[in-house]
Amino acid sequence: MKEFLRKVPLFSDMPDSDLESLANITVAVDIQAGEILFSEGDAGDSAYVIEKGQLEITKQSEKGGEDVLLAVVGPGDVIGEMALLDEAPRMASAIAKTDVRLLSISQEQLDELLNSSPSATRALLYTITNRWRETEGLLMQSEKMAQLGTLTAGMAHELNNPASAVRRGAAQINEMYSIFEEIHYSINRTNPSRAQIDEMFILDEQAKKYANNPIKINSLDRSDREYTLETILEKHNIGNAWEVAPALVNLDADEKYIDEMVQNYSPSGLEKTLEWLGSTYNIYSLLEEISQAARHISNVVVALKTYAYQESTPQQNINIQTSLEETFLLMENVIPARISITKVFDPDLPTIQGYQSELGQVWANILKNAIDAIEGEGNVIVRIKHVSGTIVVKFEDDGAGIPEDIQSNIFDPFFTTKAPGEGVGLGLSISYNIIKQKHGGEITVVSEPGKTIFSVTLPVKLAEDDGTKTPTEAIKRSGDKTITNLFSSIHNIAVVGISSRENRPANFVPAYLKKHGYTIFPINPSLETVLGQKAYPSLQSVPEPIDVVEIFRRSEEVPQIVDDAIEVGAKIIWMQEGIINEPAAAKARAAGITVIMDSCMRKQHMRLVKDEGE
Repeated sequence: MKEFLRKVPLFSDMPDSDLESLANITVAVDIQAGEILFSEGDAGDSAYVIEKGQLEITKQSEKGGEDVLLAVVGPGDVIGEMALLDEAPRMASAIAKTDVRLLSISQEQLDELLNSSPSATRALLYTITNRWRETEGLLMQSEKMAQLGTLTAGMAHELNNPASAVRRGAAQINEMYSIFEEIHYSINRTNPSRAQIDEMFILDEQAKKYANNPIKINSLDRSDREYTLETILEKHNIGNAWEVAPALVNLDADEKYIDEMVQNYSPSGLEKTLEWLGSTYNIYSLLEEISQAARHISNVVVALKTYAYQESTPQQNINIQTSLEETFLLMENVIPARISITKVFDPDLPTIQGYQSELGQVWANILKNAIDAIEGEGNVIVRIKHVSGTIVVKFEDDGAGIPEDIQSNIFDPFFTTKAPGEGVGLGLSISYNIIKQKHGGEITVVSEPGKTIFSVTLPVKLAEDDGTKTPTEAIKRSGDKTITNLFSSIHNIAVVGISSRENRPANFVPAYLKKHGYTIFPINPSLETVLGQKAYPSLQSVPEPIDVVEIFRRSEEVPQIVDDAIEVGAKIIWMQEGIINEPAAAKARAAGITVIMDSCMRKQHMRLVKDEGE
């Protein structure tokens, strides 16, 4: 067992004594092909090392979709550790592809291993990082395709109505044209005068005008007017008055209109002219109906095409109102009839620089969440405002709201409140990255029962980027000499987001710094004590001057922390690994504060300051 564990990359650098201890505490588990080791949503109580055989790791896609195959793992692979580390439900399912033998490691045993072996900790971090990237990439693509599939299924229904209208209209025009030709031939046989022919040209224009812009009249008033016109026509011995009267109502005709025609035509000529006029109006009406249906089809296809080619569209000038309208058009079929969408848009909105299709994905994700939150009946209000160089888009719904204790997690990858299979928890995470990373904007949420508001703030102009650097590479980092000097000049460190869990960086990093002589001021309103010291609810409540504000919070929470750091007169802001917020950093630098981003304070101290003999 010891020799097998040594071949596992996660344990290969461990001392013999640690390997022996690990070999003694692992428990062998055998499962047969097709058997489920654990399911998505189960509580995570063990990690596993595969000794023999293969397992398929799958994740449920959107409701109705097939499971997504994330990986096939075999001997030497470690699985299930992420649920243990995060104390969260399993994010995927594991099913035996062949007969499998595994070595089970419990939560307590894994914690002990990570606390005792830095090499295992590094290897596990590498394993988790790679797996996270692979999983997120696969599921992002899966979610995108699932959402596109939902939209295209709706589009099939959405396009069916206008397509049917085109077919129906073309068939009716084919029939009517024969009648129109017959009527036209009959009129010619009456030898109309030049004045009558000129009059027919005018009537033709009137028919076209009213066909393109029908009069607005309710059914009761229409019926009354048809009866009145039919009576007048019968007085003039028009034999088909009941057929002609509806067309004359469409032309907004009255008794005076008919009297003028009576004066211009003989009785037989008038009857044929009125038939021709009704036929002309009907043909123009059908042409307009076909034209509207074709425009609707074109708009839907353009909107769907724009949404589908999300990776290939270049940066462009975007009309946000048009972008939202295209999304509403695409989602028209998935919005329940009892949900009201109200649009409140500022006039004369400027265009912004950005990526049209990706913003469409953001609107679709937020709108879909609002629809789900309302659960069948309610209201969504969408507002667009132009505010000093930015466009602010707000989605407000009157659904049940988002519980306060999870609001800070809703933009996390894979976080979802839906049951397994109803959502993979990437919609808002993808939206967050599109707004923050690609557009340099902000996306926030404020929620209480009956009122949830998602706010998206976008700059009118994107920051210039030569395209050669990733966001992380583009961030200015401090050199080794500068960091070494910082460590020698600081004493008081306020740790924002400190954790009471010893296996978390937010605990063992400040614990390490405390061990090496720095005074730690824990900042966490949910804790009373940590590391044997009183915890403070905010930076402002710390009773002593603060040299460093060390941040263990999400990037979107950094701006407020920076404001607080400026207020208390901190000298340095240190954002731990994975935490990047360049706008907040720029604000801190402008206030004279040194900023370090995306760097572990413990690692830097161990590398640059810690005595070689330790």
